[in-house]
Amino acid sequence: MPQILSLRTNSSIWLGVALLLSLRGGLSAEESLTPVPAVVFERQIRPILKAHCFQCHGEGDKGKLDLRLQRLMVKGGDSGPAIEPGNKEASFLFERISKGEMPPGDKKLSAEEIKLIGDWIDAGAPTARPEPEEISSVTGITLEDREYWFYQPIHDQPVPDYQPADRVSTNIDAFLVKKLKENGLGFSPEADKLTLLKRASFDLLGLPPSREEIEIFMADQANDAYERMIDRLLASPRYGERWGRHWLDVAGYADSNGYSSDDSVRPFAYKYRDYVIRAFNSDKPFDEFLTEQLA
Repeated sequence: MPQILSLRTNSSIWLGVALLLSLRGGLSAEESLTPVPAVVFERQIRPILKAHCFQCHGEGDKGKLDLRLQRLMVKGGDSGPAIEPGNKEASFLFERISKGEMPPGDKKLSAEEIKLIGDWIDAGAPTARPEPEEISSVTGITLEDREYWFYQPIHDQPVPDYQPADRVSTNIDAFLVKKLKENGLGFSPEADKLTLLKRASFDLLGLPPSREEIEIFMADQANDAYERMIDRLLASPRYGERWGRHWLDVAGYADSNGYSSDDSVRPFAYKYRDYVIRAFNSDKPFDEFLTEQLA
């Protein structure tokens, strides 16, 4: 199966598995009983400051003020502490943003954002958890952030034991069987050959199977008849047209600017469209596919 499709499919599967495993871990009794403030720095305040302030105050290069952590805001810079937890009116940061003096230029904070920061300061400037000792000077990603599963090296998950073996074709099936059994469920009866062909054809090509493909697949009694049918569908030019469109949607592809009154045409846009289709049909490795577009 082409690597572009395989990578997308495998990533989605392992993302789901990782989420399930993270949810199963749950919270300790103490954590589950600890109330979380409605507004905390990490979730509501830091994104605002990152969008409006980090360019100048992300490493303390302007006025030696770093706004990336709550404790650094309390520490402050050349003008003293940026915030006084519990008192927004005495907080230098709130004064500057509420008067429109900061940030400079046109990217002012909205009234809602200013109110949110003020409410957060008045509430004691809470954080969701103890802040890290260090923070990256380049990305702003903390060491605590890097403990999140997303940043961890990929590793194999132990495959659950499964029964019955005749219904399990891949390790993915084993995970499905395990979850189904936990919920008192099982696999549906296997579909007939024509139904399997229709499902595969609509999924991979977006089209019903041709008469020729129906005749070939229905006459093929080999154990790997299904796999060979999938290979034939993947070899069709329609495969790249079907699946390439999803990438084109993500990339924002269009043949024109999309204005109804003055719709300027992009005469060479089709070249990118055709490139994407060829990439899918030629089984271009996903990393190479990305590199070529970033270059």
